[in-house]
Amino acid sequence: MSDHKPGFFTRWFCSTNHKDIGTLYIIFSIIAGIIGGGFSVMMRLELQEPGVQFILDAAGNPNGQLWNTLITAHGLIMVFFVVMPGLIGGFGNWFVPLMIGAPDMAFPRLNNISFWLLVPAFLLLLGSALVGAPMFHGSLQGIWDVFGHGVGTGWTVYPPLSSALGHPDLGVDMAIFSLHLAGASSIL
Repeated sequence: MSDHKPGFFTRWFCSTNHKDIGTLYIIFSIIAGIIGGGFSVMMRLELQEPGVQFILDAAGNPNGQLWNTLITAHGLIMVFFVVMPGLIGGFGNWFVPLMIGAPDMAFPRLNNISFWLLVPAFLLLLGSALVGAPMFHGSLQGIWDVFGHGVGTGWTVYPPLSSALGHPDLGVDMAIFSLHLAGASSIL
């Protein structure tokens, strides 16, 4: 009698084992934390001295929209893609079945789908920071032009910045849909 061990793809992409899915949540949370922390480092570098050092547009003028985009991306990533998936998804998947003596979660395939909904939600949120960038119009002049036009509503997404008046492009819609996907992921 041989011991069945699933292959790499089956184990990590099609898993129904609560420990594997919990590990995926924790790894995802760490990766999202590095990206969100990178946004925080950019903001801290800007704040280390008075005046505007880094957050400039291509003409060298202060770019307040880029600052708002960094604040928004950092806040949403840290709350919805680091803390919640890491604590609830990661440690919840790992420890709850062990603590109650269950062999696995009640709906293991749904548990797997809930993790894999989180990945497109995160990519959609990162994409919302790029909406309206000049690189899509052929006038990209610097790296800050890439991120300087994204969703800059703050992590609370309050109007008037989240309205059509504050952001007339699809960036806010992408960010809100991203949060809907992340919310669906957390309740499955």
